[in-house]
Amino acid sequence: MNAPEPDQGFAEFFRTCLPVVTRTLTSLTGDTRVVEDVAQDALLIARHRWDDIHAYDKPEAWVLKVAIRLMRRAQQRYQHETPMVEVPDVAEQVHEVEAVRSALRELSPRHREVVALHHLLGYSVSEIASVLVVGESTVRTHLTRGRAELRRILGGTDE
Repeated sequence: MNAPEPDQGFAEFFRTCLPVVTRTLTSLTGDTRVVEDVAQDALLIARHRWDDIHAYDKPEAWVLKVAIRLMRRAQQRYQHETPMVEVPDVAEQVHEVEAVRSALRELSPRHREVVALHHLLGYSVSEIASVLVVGESTVRTHLTRGRAELRRILGGTDE
């Protein structure tokens, strides 16, 4: 019996993971200029380590961790060179969606990451802790504070 080609497994992983990483980074940053490059860089790193990470329970979580770190570095590099602007997504010009995205961008980076990973991607507290390399109690704290801050920004209640 022949084992599947490693490149074949990675090609499928790339096709399914790239949109997830791109959407996540866009939600976290709103910076559409850099997101695709960072997502592809993270997946290139994953390709080089595919022999190890393909066996992980959630290899996409590993890629997200790498992508978030790369995005942080890119933001630090370009912070003073070019302002962060968002090109609105034509399909999502609903006022409420933009209000939530705007509110997310007002959160601290860690609160934004935790809230987005939990509520937009459905990651559990333990999975977020693994992706961000922090303790579960830290994730719960950031999640609670991030939600409270979102409620304050959006002028809502505890709903």
